[in-house]
This record gives sequence, C-alpha cells and structure tokens, in this order.
Amino acid sequence: MLDSIGGWITHLFEYVTGSLKDVVFEVYALEDIKAADGESEDYYKKDELIAVITTDDSGIAKLDNLPLGKYYVKEKETAEGYVLDGEIREIDLTYRDQDTAVVTFSTDWQNNRQKAEVNVIKTEKDSDRAVEGTVFALCAKEDITNKDGEVIMEADTVIEEKATDEDGKLSFAAALPIGFPYYVKETAPAPGFTSEGETKEFDFTYEDAEQESISYEFAFENVPTVFEFTKTSLTDGKEVEGAKLKVTDEDGNLVDEWVSGKEPHIIKELVVGKKYTMTETQPADGYVTAESIEFVVENTGEVQKVDMKDDVTKVEISKTDIAGKELPGAKLSILDKDGKEVESWTSGNKPHYMEMLPIGEYTLHEESAPDGYLVAEDVKFEVKDTGEIQKVSMKDEAEPGEPDQPKETPKPKTPSAETPKTGDDRPFWLWLALAGIAVCGIASSVIIFCRKRKED
Repeated sequence: MLDSIGGWITHLFEYVTGSLKDVVFEVYALEDIKAADGESEDYYKKDELIAVITTDDSGIAKLDNLPLGKYYVKEKETAEGYVLDGEIREIDLTYRDQDTAVVTFSTDWQNNRQKAEVNVIKTEKDSDRAVEGTVFALCAKEDITNKDGEVIMEADTVIEEKATDEDGKLSFAAALPIGFPYYVKETAPAPGFTSEGETKEFDFTYEDAEQESISYEFAFENVPTVFEFTKTSLTDGKEVEGAKLKVTDEDGNLVDEWVSGKEPHIIKELVVGKKYTMTETQPADGYVTAESIEFVVENTGEVQKVDMKDDVTKVEISKTDIAGKELPGAKLSILDKDGKEVESWTSGNKPHYMEMLPIGEYTLHEESAPDGYLVAEDVKFEVKDTGEIQKVSMKDEAEPGEPDQPKETPKPKTPSAETPKTGDDRPFWLWLALAGIAVCGIASSVIIFCRKRKED
C-alpha cells in the first residue's frame, strides 16, 4: 500500500461499521395505488409522498400497513459526517398468492463517511515551474478523540508524509476523522531549494451531505539556493579573469566548471546542508593557484557568496660581479620558452623585482655587460606555483687583465731620523747582522786553536 501511494502513512484510522440513527427516508408511490375493490378512490397517485420514516437507535426505519402496489424510497437526510445515498430503491409489494398474508420488503442502506481530500502543489517562487521532491507532512492540530471522548491521537502527531511528484503535486491518502483541525507543513525541501517551514491549517468540518468529499488545496512556493563565486586578486581585490575553476560535491562528482570573467559566476540549486568544494584547476597568467575552499549550503534564500583570492607570482633578479655585489649598467631581458621577450631593463644597485610573471620556464639574457665585464651566459629559470619571492642571479666576470675590484697602491715608507743616509740605501740592521756573524767566526777559530794546542 505504501508503495502504491508513494508516501509514508505513519498512522491509520480504523472505522467500525454500525447502525446510523436519525437517517430520514421518504416513501413514494411508484404507480397509482388503486383500491382493492377496483371501484373506490385510489389510495395514492403516482409519485405521491406517502410517508417519512426515520431510523431508530438500531438503525432501522419501518413503515407498515401499506396497500399492495409498487413504491420507491429515497434517502432525504443522513447522520452527520456521512454522505447521502442518492440511489433510489424500488419496492414491489404486489400480490403474491393466497397463502401470503403480508408482503414485506427489507434492504440494507449503507452510507459512506464524508472524506477530506488534501492536495498540495509546490512551485518555484515567482515562476510557474513545478518543484519535484519536496516532502510535506499532514498533522493533527489538536487531540483527536473517538466517539467515547478518548484521545486516540495527540496534537502535532504526523499522520502522513509524502513528496511532490514531477508535476509538483501530491495528495494525502489518510482517511481523516471529521470534525477536527489539521495542518500541512513542509518537512524537507526539494534538492536545491530552501525550506521556510511554512504551514497551512484547515478544519475538516461537515458540509453538504451530498458531497462525498471536501477538497482542500494548498499552494507552497520556495526559492532555489543561489551561490555567487568570485575570483579576486589578493593585492587589489579586483576580479581575476582567465582562471579555470570547478565545484564538486562530497563524493567528488563535478557540479559545474567555468573560466572566471569580469562578473561573478552563479550556481543555483545546490542542496541545503551538503558540503561542496571550490577548486582552481589552473590559475590566470601571473597568478598562483589558490587553496581549495570547502563550503556548506545554508537554508536561506539570500545569495550565498564564496570568494577565492589569488596571490601573484614574485621574482627578484640580481645582476652581480663574482664577489656577489650588485652590478649596475647591464642591459638584461627575460625571454619565454618560445624566445619571445617578456621584459627588459638595465640593472641598478638593487635587484630587479617583478610581479605577475606567468608560471613556466624562462631565460635570463644579458644583451650587454657593464664596461670592463664580459657578457654572461644565459640563465634558465622556472617560475613556480608559489606566492613566495623567487630569486634568480646572474654573475658577470671581469675582462682579462682587468681586476675584478680596484686595488690600493702601497705608500712609500718615510726614512727614520736615526738611520744615517750615506748614499747606500741598505738598511742599518743589515750591517749589524754582518758584524755579529764576523765576531762569532773569530771566536770559534780561537776556541779551536786553544783546544788543539792543549792536546799537543
């Protein structure tokens, strides 16, 4: 049964068949009812109302002592909460035979309860678009009691839940007791839509007895979730064009992908409560790949914003001599991998600083060196995907015969006032050394001579 109605009935009401009191019937002549002797005035003319009878506590309405003939009966009034049975019953009370003293007719009359038809339609706000998959609940607003006054269902109990179909519609199937108030509320939004928890109330009261059901129609409107994705520069906050971006769900399934432009990117109908990830698959030229951003969809009709900021690449290029000192006056240029010049400048006393050089491979080329230096060989380097300052250095060697750095010329020594100047520029200490050596030589000769003489 649950599969057949496409919903969830949590409570079923049980109704017991029994007798109905105070149901009123009218009895009419189906034909002219003539007198038995054939000469007297007719008892009743065709379609003449003969009697009005009412059911008692046992649910029986009786009419006796009718003249033989044909009649018909129709229900005029029924018990409260029930629907009139509009079928007319014909009764044949014609003569049977001489052994039948009394001709009788008996039949059962059954009345259906008046029912409530509760229908819901769900559309997108400010649109005729039907919304499929929104779940609604049918609930009791107050305690529901049986005929003995006993509470059989407490207030706010969910009687039935059901989801809208592809046409945005649903009809509740629960057979509601008459005479009680109820309400319909949205319990879960359709995927991609918000839910404001709106409720619609109604009183199921008895109306025209000829109505088999009373219809209640409720229309609900909801707005889809709306997200605005922006790609901006960390340096100036402006929109960054040309970055490749995507949004994936919790399972990694692709939801949407795009290339950033001058305006924010809009995605509608992300599911409330679900987690998604915004990822940069390729940064715009001159920018660094940003970290992915995780976000959860909130239950709101307001525009939700996700802003991903990109840092720029930073490169510092030094032109130095062999000793590492900045060397001004060199004409330099940067070439991309295709040999196209990206930028050129003349070196100064400080490193050359660049931003927004696209990620990739480059060549640092020296077109001319400063005076006294040789042109250096090209330096290949790579701009990496990072916001840190990346440093590149090119060293120049001095030309042959040219010093790398100028040297100081030694100063001549000033002669001491105590040193005699006789035309010989030999220092005085040299003469003292020669005299000492001579004295030592004479002393040694004397000692050797004395030892030899003693031995003799």
